[in-house]
Order: sequence, then structure tokens, then C-alpha cells
Amino acid sequence: MKRTVIFSLIVLLLVGCGKQPKTLDEVKSAFVTINDSVNVHYKIWNQHASNNTLTQSSKQKTLCFVHGFGCDMNTWEKQFEALRNDTMQLVFIDLPGYGKSDKPQVDYTFDFFAHAIDAVLNANNIQDAVFVGHSLGTPVCRHTLLTTRHGGALVDVDGVYCFYDGTESLEYVEAIQQFGHAFDGPDCREVITGFVSSLAGKETPQWVTDYAMSVMPETPQYVASSTMQHLVERQWWSNSQLTLPVMVICTQNSGLEPDNEAKMQALYPHLDYTELTTCGHFIHMEQPELFNDKLKAFVR
Repeated sequence: MKRTVIFSLIVLLLVGCGKQPKTLDEVKSAFVTINDSVNVHYKIWNQHASNNTLTQSSKQKTLCFVHGFGCDMNTWEKQFEALRNDTMQLVFIDLPGYGKSDKPQVDYTFDFFAHAIDAVLNANNIQDAVFVGHSLGTPVCRHTLLTTRHGGALVDVDGVYCFYDGTESLEYVEAIQQFGHAFDGPDCREVITGFVSSLAGKETPQWVTDYAMSVMPETPQYVASSTMQHLVERQWWSNSQLTLPVMVICTQNSGLEPDNEAKMQALYPHLDYTELTTCGHFIHMEQPELFNDKLKAFVR
């Protein structure tokens, strides 16, 4: 009788292990509601057994992944694969307007995006995290750290920046304003398609471009237009320093200025900076081993 019970328990354990998600797509979805009606989609892996009993000194860290414009949480698949057997808690968020989150007719501001991230973390009793943001996700994470109670650290994956310090030229302002309004009209889908083509580097794998082409042009026009218009607005771009640890990994393919490292140092006094040469915009997908090793080292 005892042998039968033990055997049954072993079978259940083996079956349970066999059902462990191997891809991010297999992880259970969850939703949190903001502004009374907007559902924000997210997934958590290695969720703390009891967030209420854990202190901020707990050795188990949380990483919060935030995608870029036009994308969704699936952009982080390679990071999930690399970290799923680790002890870290992993949070993946579809920003409102993207992925499986609701896409309401509202203003897609940094405040709106930060509110969504704040709500996801609060719903799961998470205070501090390593915020990993790609492209648009970088200033969204930065804004979250500057305007909410959450702390931790920031990982900037080829993040987007607009620099307003009072010395910018009229040509610079006009150029970024023109970019912000390029997504306004009925040709938005074609504009996004052309934009995606510009993101590839000399060594970008075709599957990365295929992913971007499969999701980014599907962004609703009103979401794309509002996101980009607010992205370039001066009000969102303070020169406030973020004194938490920050890792920046960027690529010259994105048209970096020669003084980009100095600009980053001015914003982030505790900076770990890496600048790549041949990689395209999706660094975490194109060079996942390099990125994941740097991410693990930074978290440690």
C-alpha cells in the first residue's frame, strides 16, 4: 500500500515537471484593470510563493520586462528561455494599446504607460525591480522609476531619447516633431513598415525582422499616432538624474551621436555602458547570449 502511494506521488511529480512552461507563450496570462475599464495583460514566472511575507532584502530579485513601440511581450522570449530556470521572478507586460492588453481611444502618454506598470507591480506586491526596457520601453521604465514609489535598477536596451536642454536647434526640434507626426494619417501602416525596415543592422537575423513585421504594422493607427506624438513632447523629457544602477546597451545602427555615452552619464551617474557596432535595434533578440550574460552580471 505504501509503495503504491509513493509511486503515485512520484508519477504526479514527474507529470507536474513535464508541464512546466518551456516558452513564454505557455505561461499563464493575468490581467489588471486600470482607469476603471482598461485591462492590462501580463505574465509572471517564478512568482514568489508569498509576496506578503517577503522583505525587500530577499535574495530573490524581480525583473520587469517592457517592450518597445509596436511590439509585445514576446520580444523577450530569449530572455525567458535563459532565465526561466533561475530563481529570479520575471514579469512581462503588454503595455496598453499593444499585445493582448486593451487598446482604448485615449492619450498614450508616459503617465498612462507608467500607471499600467505600477498597477501590475502593486497587484502582485512588488516594490523594487530591475526594469528592462527596449526602445520606447526604456523611457517608459525611466518615467516609472521617476514618478512612482518603485525603485531598483534600469536596463536600457537601445532606448529612445529626446534631448531638450534649452540649447537644441530649431532643426532638431522640427525633425523630432516631424517624426512624431509621421504616424498620423491613413498611411500609418506603410510608415510603420518602412520604419521596421530601418531597424535592421548588418547582421540582423531574418527571423527578428519577420517578428517585427508581423506585429508592429498591426498597431492601431490611433495608438501609433498618440504614442509617437507624446513620445517627442518636451514635457516628458526632464534631465532629472536617475541615481539607481543603470545598464545601457545600445547600437550605432540607431544613429547614435558621438557624445551619446556622455549624455547617458549625465542622466545616470551609476552607469554600465556598452555600444555595439553591427547589431540592429533588437539587441536582446539578435545577440541574446551576449545580452543575457550582461543582464545576469548586472543583476548580480
